[in-house]
This record gives sequence, structure tokens and C-alpha cells, in this order.
Amino acid sequence: MRLFSAILIALTIMSCTPKNQVTVNINTTDIVTENFIGNGVQLDPYPHADTKDADWGLLMTPEKWARVYHRLDYMQPHFMRIVDQANWRYLKGFDKNNNPIIDFDTDEEKVLEQLLDYCEKNNITVLLGEWGVPYEVHDVDAGFSGILKGANDPVWISMIVDHLDYLINTKGYTCIRYFNLVNEPNGDWSTVDGDYDQWREGASMLAQALRDKGLDKTVTIAGPDAVAHCDNHKSDYTGMEWIHQAADDLKDDMGALEIHAYLEAHIIREGRIEIDYANLAEKAREVNLPILFGELGTDRNSAENQARVAKDPYACEDSQMDVYDFSYGIDMANATIQVMNTGFHGSAAWAADDAMHTLNDLGNKNEIKRWGFWNSLGTELCNNPADEAIRPWFYTWSLTCRYIQPGSSIVKTEVLNCEGLRVVTAVNGKQVTIGIVNTTEADHNLTLNADVASNALFQEFVYEENAYKVDAEEFPVAEQNKLSFKQNQLDISVAANSFRLLTTYSF
Repeated sequence: MRLFSAILIALTIMSCTPKNQVTVNINTTDIVTENFIGNGVQLDPYPHADTKDADWGLLMTPEKWARVYHRLDYMQPHFMRIVDQANWRYLKGFDKNNNPIIDFDTDEEKVLEQLLDYCEKNNITVLLGEWGVPYEVHDVDAGFSGILKGANDPVWISMIVDHLDYLINTKGYTCIRYFNLVNEPNGDWSTVDGDYDQWREGASMLAQALRDKGLDKTVTIAGPDAVAHCDNHKSDYTGMEWIHQAADDLKDDMGALEIHAYLEAHIIREGRIEIDYANLAEKAREVNLPILFGELGTDRNSAENQARVAKDPYACEDSQMDVYDFSYGIDMANATIQVMNTGFHGSAAWAADDAMHTLNDLGNKNEIKRWGFWNSLGTELCNNPADEAIRPWFYTWSLTCRYIQPGSSIVKTEVLNCEGLRVVTAVNGKQVTIGIVNTTEADHNLTLNADVASNALFQEFVYEENAYKVDAEEFPVAEQNKLSFKQNQLDISVAANSFRLLTTYSF
């Protein structure tokens, strides 16, 4: 038995040595996912810093916003999740009869609208939502707690529909395609607190109200927005069961299945996403709905990460300090490659900017949520202008957004003889994009086999530690020489712990 184990280990090592030629077969006619929606980010209005009356005042100046948009212009996110609160934008409280006081002409509402203006201009699919029942989450008690009774309160449902009607019919936004009713309703931090029946009833009421208002042709519900690996003991269902149950109960009321996941690094590195989440993609196909990750990131709860948090005087416990590291670019590229190969239609990374949120959104400057590609308020909040710079993982995530365009087909890509090497291929007409991540400690020589025209030229982007190229604005720069398939074959070398993206797009 020991001899067999030793031989097996030796063969495994040999299968991923630099001397081994790894074969990758790409079948451009075997479609995993049609009409890919796109990868993107969560970018919320900055509730602590977006107006003169915000907790910190107007720190997100037009110049700050312009820099955010300029960086997004390079990334080209095609899917954006925007989550807010009614009482941060347009709900000004309740009158003496407990009727909501609504005002769509506020400075706060205008901030949301300028963010939607950007999405509209750039054809970004928007998933809009609210964190939860107004005055019940992310707020110091303003004296209105308890007036709204839950996610199935018809008053709240009516407010949401009136707001969507204003945004769509009055303001003319066509980018708002989906709506979340309550963030992560299966969590014990949610206003629903795992009460599936309350959420289901509210979602059904909202779907009917959208139909009654004639808005359902523009915007539909995406849900259940559950955290797939969170099991709330007060809920009748596990996180995974929430998604299956919602698909069964509300398949005619929803426009997309949508979930969240914060994955332990070893789950990503072992390739478990394609195993653990395949049944959700299959469920989406069964009910004929697209399926999306509304939030995707890595788990923050490790002792190592929390030790790093404790050393940062500005970070709260809900932070992922790996965003500063080269390795996070590898892990997130690995995750999204697996997500696409599993049959999902897109992912939004949590999150674009540290400056968006604080712990429980109470506005404490020493409790910011470090998850972003940058911190727009590094100078103002942390006395650290360098914190406003683009971080390494922008490189890999931006490329998966920019060069895997909406409407693409994700096709079958098979790595024959090397664990730890993952490849995704997107085809959009004559355009082809191939993403490769090598999570092993060895360099590999790859032979890519695909039915690709010999005159198609591929840009190549290379992300290796201390060796990836960026321009003066820290945007990715392609290698000087372009690549092409010869007789449907392309040989390339991929370094250990690296990412590569090949694309025929020339922009």
C-alpha cells in the first residue's frame, strides 16, 4: 500500500512538472453558457461621503468620482450590483399617520442617478437593491423602527415600485434589469433573519406589483440573494436549499437566480467551485433562468486575515486584507474562471472601493470595509494617499470584465493532464478570449487545441508576481508580440502561480 501511494504521488508530481506538455482542448461548438451577461463589480453610492449632509460631508467630490469612472472605463464592467437604502435616498420618514414621506428630488437621490447615468451610458446591466427594511438595518434608530413590519409589508413594496417607476419611466433608465429584495435574507444579520416565507411572500408581492405597474418588461427580481454556504439555524433551509426552494417557488416571478459566496482559499485552489456549485447552475437551467453571483469574494475569517485586520487602525473585522497582495489576483481569477465554466452568467466582485462602507454602515472612520480595488478616500480617512492607488487584483479582474463581453458563449474547455491549471474560453462571433490560471508551483508548457482561424491575432496579458506590466495609470499592458494558432494549435508557456489572458479583441 505504501509503495502504491508513493508511485501515485510521484505520478501526480510528474504530471505537472515543467517537462510535461499539458494539453488543453477547446471545443468552440460545445456551449456551456449562452448569452453571458458579464463580469463586474459592486459599486454603491458612498452613503458616508456623497453629499454635504453625509456623515463625513462631501468627500466624494466630482474629481473623486471622475477617477472612479476613469478606472471603470478601462475595466468595462458589464454587470454591476448597486445596493442602497430607501431612507438614505428618498424616504424622509413617516407622517403622524405612518404614511411614508417620499422625495425623489434630494441630493442623495441625485448621487444614485449619476451612478445610473454611467451605467446607462456604458450599457451595464444593473442589479439594484436595498439592504433591508428601512430603519431596521445599517442605521442608528431615527425613531421610525417598527413602522414597517417586514419584507412583505405592502407599504415597503409600494415604495420600491414607485421608486423604480420614477427611475425607469420618469428618468428613462433602461440599465436596471434586476432588483434585490433584501440583502442576504438567509443570514442572521438580515432584516429577514432566515425567514424564508417572509422573503418569498415579499418577493411574490413585488413581482405582482411590477406587473401591475407595467415595469416587469424592464426590471425583474433577482434572488434569493442568499449566501450559499451560510446555514442559519433559525431558517427552515440551508443556504443552498434557499436557492433551490426559491427557484421552485418563484420561477415565474424572477428574472434570474442570484447568490453570494465568500469562499475559503483552499476551496478555490482545489477547484471545488465547479463541483460544489454545479447543482445550482443545473437548477437554473431547469427553470430556464440565468444565474449570477451578486457578490463574490474570499472568506475573511481566517486567523491570519484577522491578525492583519487588527494591525490596521482603519479596518473593521469585515475586511479582506489579501486585496493588497498579488495572490488575491490569482485567487479571484481562479474563482471566476471556475464560475464561468460551471455555467453561471456572470459575477460581481465585492467590492469596488473601501470608501463605500463601514462596519454596519455606522460611519466610524476607523471601521472601513477593506475589500476594494482601491480606497478613494485614503488621504481623507487614513492620511495615506498611497491607499488610493490601484491594487494588484484589479489587473486580473478587470481583464475578465473587459474581454469577456456580453452575449458571449462560454464553451467547453478541457485540461487533460494537470490538476491546478484552469482555463476558460469565451466566444463572441469571431472574437475569442481565453483565460488561464496556473495555481501550481511549477511552470507548464501548454498546447491549446481549438478551431481558431490561423490569421486571428491574440493579445497576451501576463500576471506574474513582480512581473506584470501596467501603464502610468496602473492599467494592464499587453505583451508586445501577438500570438496566433497554427493549424488549430497554439503552444505557450505558463509560469507557476500566474494568470494569462489571450484575446482577439484589439481595444
